[in-house]
Amino acid sequence: MSQESAFELQPEGNHLGDDDFDATLVRFDGWEMTAGLIPDDNLKIPEPSFFEANIETLKTIDYPINDVSWPIMSRRMRETLLGVGRFTHRAIAVIMLDDTVTTNDRFDAAGNPRPGVAVDGFGAIQISEYTDAFDWERSEFVPHPTLKSRIFKVRKLVLKEMPLPPLFRLSAMPGPLLVSAAGRVALEKARIKELRFISLDLVI
Repeated sequence: MSQESAFELQPEGNHLGDDDFDATLVRFDGWEMTAGLIPDDNLKIPEPSFFEANIETLKTIDYPINDVSWPIMSRRMRETLLGVGRFTHRAIAVIMLDDTVTTNDRFDAAGNPRPGVAVDGFGAIQISEYTDAFDWERSEFVPHPTLKSRIFKVRKLVLKEMPLPPLFRLSAMPGPLLVSAAGRVALEKARIKELRFISLDLVI
């Protein structure tokens, strides 16, 4: 399969200016285990999960950079990918809280965000079934020292000749979040904002 059949999906950070992130997770018990939402098991994550964010910036981006590397997408971005094809995932409700409003002023007596304080058009995506597309014969890699089905490091990443979901993680190396070529075309056609598509030649 041509290496241009898929790309690593990353957020683009040119809009950040002096900020490190667009959004920062409001911590909860066990949040340390959720970095990147890489595990395919049922992580204990509250729904909705809250992030403090620059509300004005969120109006202009679809894939915000956050301090826990969750794949957080606008509703339009997720629907665009689902329009290409099915990918097995868990969608986690995310509410963005205006980071210019103090904590005491964000919620009413019932614990709900006050009007004008929150943006609810985003959600986090946890891939719940890995794709077996890693070509063990043509790829160049260092095997994982203890897990036979995983690799430790890849020098050359080649995918099998097979249909790919629009969004996926590889069972052999679940770290990178990948998008198929068809998924990339759909995202670009829909003008989904602030994305980077990294060639598999550069996934190391």
